[in-house]
Amino acid sequence: MAHPIRYEHWTQAAERVGSLKKVVLFTSCLGRVGGAERLLWEEERFFRGKGVQTTVMAFGARQNLYDYRAGTVELIGKRSSRLSRILALRRRLTDISPDLVIAQSHADSIYACLAARFTSIPYVVHIHGTLFWFHDDLLKYAFIHRKAFSRIRDSVAGHREFIPAKPKCSLKKRLALEFRAVLVWLAVRRARKVIVLTDQLRWEVEELYGKESVVARGCLPPEALDYHPRQDIRQKLGLGRQRVVFSVGRLDPRKRIDLLIRAFAEILPQYNDVRLVIGGAGDEEARLKDLAGRLGIGDRVIFTGFIPDSELFDYYAACDVFAFPSWTSSGITPYEALALGKKVVWTSEADEPVLDDSRVFVADPTISDFARGLSQALDARVEGKPDLSAYTWDRYFDTVYAAALEAVTQG
Repeated sequence: MAHPIRYEHWTQAAERVGSLKKVVLFTSCLGRVGGAERLLWEEERFFRGKGVQTTVMAFGARQNLYDYRAGTVELIGKRSSRLSRILALRRRLTDISPDLVIAQSHADSIYACLAARFTSIPYVVHIHGTLFWFHDDLLKYAFIHRKAFSRIRDSVAGHREFIPAKPKCSLKKRLALEFRAVLVWLAVRRARKVIVLTDQLRWEVEELYGKESVVARGCLPPEALDYHPRQDIRQKLGLGRQRVVFSVGRLDPRKRIDLLIRAFAEILPQYNDVRLVIGGAGDEEARLKDLAGRLGIGDRVIFTGFIPDSELFDYYAACDVFAFPSWTSSGITPYEALALGKKVVWTSEADEPVLDDSRVFVADPTISDFARGLSQALDARVEGKPDLSAYTWDRYFDTVYAAALEAVTQG
């Protein structure tokens, strides 16, 4: 893969010639808790901290996220047709006249592109995961992506695991997706900048859209680097002196919590002092609890439900090993666990510079190999904390900010 574009060396020069007074952060819908949603709120905080008038817009929001008030999000075009939503977004952009719109996904870029068409308002787009990181997004099967499909699908184990080689799709749906795929292709191509999280995603964007992108890294609040627990989670959960394997995230198939439970069951005969704590909520919760029961380890697995941000780092502090079996090339939670000096078992699909740290144990996303990773992590002795000062939110958004400044000046 080609080396990612880096912006640190010209950030100060960009600030001298650029002007960024008003920004709109646009997402079509806020409806669940996840890494992309957390990133959106951190982005809002960062730009507001820079003195930039920042507006978060969405067509819908089904719940409050990360302790933000409902009024934080400006809802437009709710319960209307796609055309009406585009027109509603266009009216608001015209009213606000922002220097830049930042779309939060490849799908959101369509709305940003059409709403800003024939105006002087530029837009950039975050692509936290391409079409290939969402198994139910059929756009990857479109004719326009036929040459890239096999190369990308074969590049990551999870792509092969979750993405069928051929979709089940009616002719009517096929025609609609072909049209929409072209719209997304054009919208991404016309974006002033595309911002991604890893080199793998940069390569996928190049394959799919023929568009270069900016790699931005960092996901830690500065206070995480020197965090002191506010409550005793071990006492709260009745864990005593038992060792703890912890995982947290939305409970859906992509997170592979079922694989983690099966791998944990495989190592239990070797360890009589280990408990598995699973944080998060989602559609898979009942099935996962049933799986733990069927494997005969229900008494060794604790499901906490949703963990609020105010308590999350206390859970990290209470664990010995953090497990991250998710199908993703990046991840916020492993960095947070590492910041507290915890050992992390991370799948081999990850594309992160910290994977060679002594606290990280890379494992293939299979039951046997993830079990190996858990055993090695439990048995390993490590001291101290890694230096993660280069991976804070501010470092991430410094790169985003520099790309935004260039976007508004390139004309």
